Amino acid sequence: MEDEHQNIFVTLWKEKRIVSIAFFIAFTQFQNGFDSAAVSGFQAIPGFLAVFGYVDPSNPIGYNLSTKVQTLIQSLMQIGGLVSCLFIFKFGFSISRRLGIWIASVLSIVSISIQIGTTNIGALFVARVLLGMSNGFFSTYGIIYMSEVAPTYLRGPIIGMVSFQGSLGALIGILVDNYTEADNGRISYQLPLATMYIVPAILGLGLIFLPDTPRYYVSIDQPSLASSSIRTLRGITDETQLSSLVSEIEKGWQAEMELNSTTHLKDIFKGNDLRRTCISAGCAVAQTASGMIFLSSFSVYFFVQARIGSPFVWVMIALSIALTGNMLSFPAARFLNRRFLLLTSSVINSGLMFAMAIVYTLSKVGSPSAGKALVSLSILFTWIYCLAQGPILWALETEIPSQRLRSQTVGLSQSLNYVVSWLCSYCTPYFINPAWLNWGPKYCYVWGGSNLVLAIWVFLFVPETRGRSLEDLDGLFEARVRARKFSTYVLEGTGSEEGFSGEKAGEGKGGQNVLVEKID
Repeated sequence: MEDEHQNIFVTLWKEKRIVSIAFFIAFTQFQNGFDSAAVSGFQAIPGFLAVFGYVDPSNPIGYNLSTKVQTLIQSLMQIGGLVSCLFIFKFGFSISRRLGIWIASVLSIVSISIQIGTTNIGALFVARVLLGMSNGFFSTYGIIYMSEVAPTYLRGPIIGMVSFQGSLGALIGILVDNYTEADNGRISYQLPLATMYIVPAILGLGLIFLPDTPRYYVSIDQPSLASSSIRTLRGITDETQLSSLVSEIEKGWQAEMELNSTTHLKDIFKGNDLRRTCISAGCAVAQTASGMIFLSSFSVYFFVQARIGSPFVWVMIALSIALTGNMLSFPAARFLNRRFLLLTSSVINSGLMFAMAIVYTLSKVGSPSAGKALVSLSILFTWIYCLAQGPILWALETEIPSQRLRSQTVGLSQSLNYVVSWLCSYCTPYFINPAWLNWGPKYCYVWGGSNLVLAIWVFLFVPETRGRSLEDLDGLFEARVRARKFSTYVLEGTGSEEGFSGEKAGEGKGGQNVLVEKID
């Protein structure tokens, strides 16, 4: 088995059925990426601005969007996502994974239909909240489905498909905008919106032919359905192997139920778990603090205000290059320390944000050389984020919490991130819109500072988790090991080689990991 794990391509080919299914389920993140990019483009499409904006001769495209509208069409998405997150945290335990994705599909179709048909700004705002709720259900139940159907040693790269699909969706969103923005009628934004029907339609129909996850069937005491699910999803026909796999899932489920019976929400704020909660929440918020939400939500508008020619084309180029970063993120995270990757990428991206702000500050309006510099710097920033910051922050957010409090901690972290994302989406237009502060790309000063703070926070508080099993992390936090000592702290009984998923394959004596030495 070890030789098999060493060759990722052989392994992926052997499990091609489950990899293909996971890639299909990862389509749940496609809509979020598509919408973020497409709506970013709407802010520079005359057909959209003629309906929801106003005439502005001083603007390069002749129209502008009021700060209030610009603020709400982006930030209301975060409100919808927060509502979904809170609902799932409270009631999601009893909802099947397929049902969760179907709910998202229905919300998506309703939201898209309203946005296509209305010219009323209030209805547009309601639709944005509904679409945010849809994305919340898509993201949560899509990732749960993928993580529960994947074999353990493939869970990491399979979940990484979510990031890839998000970037791919953003690229397609800008691509569609680019070919419709020249039309001054409503069709210029209605067609990109109509394209979004593809996601809920494909997922909703495709799930009819797929079972729910084996773990869900075990949770409702249906082991026979769990066995059938594994047979369909992974192509395993050997009854002995199927029985063994179902038995393992049942044991894991029972252990989790025993833990949950003695676990309370307030435990995430106590003792060592408080430290783990703060790190996990920090990683979630850092995804917004990196500034990527600014570039993804306002990239086209950002380039228009900087008077850069062909903004849609340049954003497409940036997203295409970003996809290569997504592809390289898995081998990078597998062979390089995560703490090093996150610290280095945060420092570099801080410098890139400051560089964009300085270039715009010192250059003349409409300067071709300044435009090229801004485009190049933003492309490099996006590529580094997709290579290191985005994937590493997501991995750390889910790895750091204790096993018995993982779902509660991650749920709290994501809720906090939605709040911070909403705040940033709400405030950004006031900085960049000509009707208010009119900073334009000078707004990057803020994100340069936030990336620098992020780098300092990583250096002081974020531990190295690469090569550590979840049990290892429990022991290290219990021993109150400082963040900078995690990689050199020796644990007895964990000397086995690192498995394909990035976790240690072995355990200590009797299944326990014993702390034996702290290397200073």
